[in-house]
Amino acid sequence: MSKFKIEIQITLLSLIIGAAVVTSGYYAYKSLSNIVQSIHQETIPDYQLFLVKDLTADLASLENNARLYILTNKNEDLAPYQTLQKQIVSKIEDLNLLTAENEIGVPVIDSLTFLAFQKIELWQKILNLHQSMQNVDTTSFIEIYSKLEEEKLDTIRTETEKKGIFRKIFGGKKTIVDTTIVKRELEPEEIREQIQSLETEINEIREKGEEKNILESKLIEENMVIVHQINELVALAEKNESDKLIAKTDEADRLAELTYKRLAGFTILAVILLLVVLFVLFNYLKKMRDYQRALKKAKLEAENLAVAKEKFAANVSHELRTPVNAIYGLTEQLHQKSFDHTTKELVSVLSKSAIHLKNVINDTLDFSKIQANKLKLEKTDFSPEEVFKEVIALQKFEAEKKNNELKFVWSGERPEAIVGDPLRLKQILINLLGNAIKFTQNGKISLVVETQKTETSFFRFNIRVIDTGIGISEENLNIIFDEYVQAENTEGIKYQGTGLGLSIVKKLVELHDGTISIESTPGKGTTIMLEIPYKEGKKQNIPGTDFKTVEVPEAYKNLTFLIADDTEFNRFLLKGILKKWGTKFEEVTNGNKVVEAALLNNFDLIFMDLRMPGKNGFEATKEILHKKPEAKIIAISASNEETEKQKCLDAGMRGFLSKPFSENTLFSTLSSIIKIEETAKNPKPVSPVDISELKRLAGDDDTFLKELIELFIKSSTNGLAAIEKALKYYDWNTIRETTHKMAVPYKHLDKISLYEKVKEIEKLAEKKLNINTIRSLFTEVKDETEEIIIFLKKYLNEAPE
Repeated sequence: MSKFKIEIQITLLSLIIGAAVVTSGYYAYKSLSNIVQSIHQETIPDYQLFLVKDLTADLASLENNARLYILTNKNEDLAPYQTLQKQIVSKIEDLNLLTAENEIGVPVIDSLTFLAFQKIELWQKILNLHQSMQNVDTTSFIEIYSKLEEEKLDTIRTETEKKGIFRKIFGGKKTIVDTTIVKRELEPEEIREQIQSLETEINEIREKGEEKNILESKLIEENMVIVHQINELVALAEKNESDKLIAKTDEADRLAELTYKRLAGFTILAVILLLVVLFVLFNYLKKMRDYQRALKKAKLEAENLAVAKEKFAANVSHELRTPVNAIYGLTEQLHQKSFDHTTKELVSVLSKSAIHLKNVINDTLDFSKIQANKLKLEKTDFSPEEVFKEVIALQKFEAEKKNNELKFVWSGERPEAIVGDPLRLKQILINLLGNAIKFTQNGKISLVVETQKTETSFFRFNIRVIDTGIGISEENLNIIFDEYVQAENTEGIKYQGTGLGLSIVKKLVELHDGTISIESTPGKGTTIMLEIPYKEGKKQNIPGTDFKTVEVPEAYKNLTFLIADDTEFNRFLLKGILKKWGTKFEEVTNGNKVVEAALLNNFDLIFMDLRMPGKNGFEATKEILHKKPEAKIIAISASNEETEKQKCLDAGMRGFLSKPFSENTLFSTLSSIIKIEETAKNPKPVSPVDISELKRLAGDDDTFLKELIELFIKSSTNGLAAIEKALKYYDWNTIRETTHKMAVPYKHLDKISLYEKVKEIEKLAEKKLNINTIRSLFTEVKDETEEIIIFLKKYLNEAPE
């Protein structure tokens, strides 16, 4: 049974239990129905027995009525006798109908019917006999006495003819009739003869009476026998009914006992099956717990492996990105110098190798982030047309080197702005076009975009990258999007790459809630099709990309910075920028030296690399802040992870710079930490806000610009007050919502440092963590915002009406 799945086992046992329940229920129902039927039959009166007793009573009444008539000789006493005769016949017929339905009492009822009719005939004979004797005695004497008293009369008739003159003339006759009554005397002889005849009859009647008495006695004896037999039959019927009731009771007891046994058997079977089900479930749960423990262990090992891979990727990033960027940057500078032909070829090979190595590192790092589900898409307004044009411009040189024609076609609606991650869209297109160029020689490559507005505020981008290259075989199409896979080619040419490009593209497309598919024919080319939805954006929200020259205050020349980095290139870059600003600096190459230098000297700011020999950046920061809490430290790291930034802020660092960084980013970060009070000798203070950028946003509309500034002042003042109040009561939602609203205006003012601090406060408030860090960041945001508000109010006062 262990070979079957748990679902099959449970289903099978459930079916068995169900069948047992149904079967036991059926038999229990059947037994109980029989018991109920038996009890019901016992409660039904036996109409047959009732009729038998009623018939017996009627026969007795018949006999009594006959005897009464014999005694009284009254005809009115004979009427009930005749009525009873009819009732008895009717009841015998009903009794025979009931007997036809119950064959058990047929002999008894037949005998009873025969005896009843026999008794009726017997009493009818007795009555007939009695009536015959009664008629003879009375009539003879009545006739004799009536003759003696009767007066005999004779009638004599005389006819006479009447004659006259007229009758003679006319010939007519008339006869006259005369009647006379004469008394006649009886003869004594006649009377004597009649008396003698009467005596003879009386003697005959006397003889017949004796015979009648003898016959009547015999009939009464027969009646007694019949009554006895009828009584015996009634007793037999009662005994049969009693036996029947006893049999039914025994049957009910038997059925009840059988029902008890079946219910007991069903209960035992149900308990056994239930125990089997519980055993199967517990066994399954035990196995599931074992599987869960194994899965947890495997998951923990997988997570540890993922963490190890992530750490390895981070270490590779830190160790490789810096020298690769250095090589790439220096080769770019060398390309601009004049060398002989051989040297230029060497520099070109070096530059291409650096580019390839940089792409390999980027692909590896992106893949590591995607696998760890740490790659998040930005949501910002951008111009899709600029992205497409930039990608084509980047790939045009490579396409021309392989004598390929690169075309861009865009049909359908062209939104000025959409909301999404322009960097990742660029990465997808560069990867696909790069692959198309890599596998195509002397051919044609097309980027075809079709845009359709599907909803009120959404656009669906159908993008196709079409090439006429070597193509991909059908068996390789199934694995083309797998990791570390490069499709084999029939020419045996080895192409550069990690095999991660299309895998990363597929995962990035899926992160956009899009789809990707591929069609290819070997020797004819390949078409990769994307479908990505983007929400409609606003053109005015697209951040500016114009390069801004940094205006460094003169006071920076009086500052002293400490550069702590073990990488010479990083120190070289920072030293170049600081020399340009005229700022003094010192440099150290490990964690121990930075602690020593920071404690011996008072630096206005310390640039702290996080990974150095000796003490790392976190350990050095902790030791410095323990003894000099007022020290201002900025972290420098090759990582751009949010967790890394948060870890630095939690350690007490004031800012975070991700390598590589621009001069403008460096200055913005420093300005948010170091507050410079200009002296009277510096008549042109550094503007905290670029008014020209605000004018550009306002479309050079002074009225709108004024309204924009006033709105910023009002919303910022209210926001700062709301956050300050919320910090007292730990109102995380108010902090989060207010900072979220304040972030966008800072970005429009190009105050990136302020924007990042506000977003950092928003994230911490959302997680309800590090209230002290939030207060520290809020203090900095408040100081900088108030400085901006003062500047803007001054600008409004000085601006012409």
